[in-house]
Amino acid sequence: MEHVIGGKFKLGRKIGSGSFGEVYLGVSIQSGEEVAVKLEPVKTKHPQLNYESKLYMLLQGGSKFLFSRSLLRRTFF
Repeated sequence: MEHVIGGKFKLGRKIGSGSFGEVYLGVSIQSGEEVAVKLEPVKTKHPQLNYESKLYMLLQGGSKFLFSRSLLRRTFF
């Protein structure tokens, strides 16, 4: 079964996980570009994705190599 997130991204294999949630390899349906998709449990006690999203918007246009190489080799905005 193929999973589509937000009607924009096809979800692929899991490439990382931790206390924050899980990170998957994904593909943009519109452009075909590979992306990293981070998912957070709905019932998490301390949600972070909304904060991170705002931070990424501020950093947009800067370096796309923000995460530790041990977790992700490349991050797409």
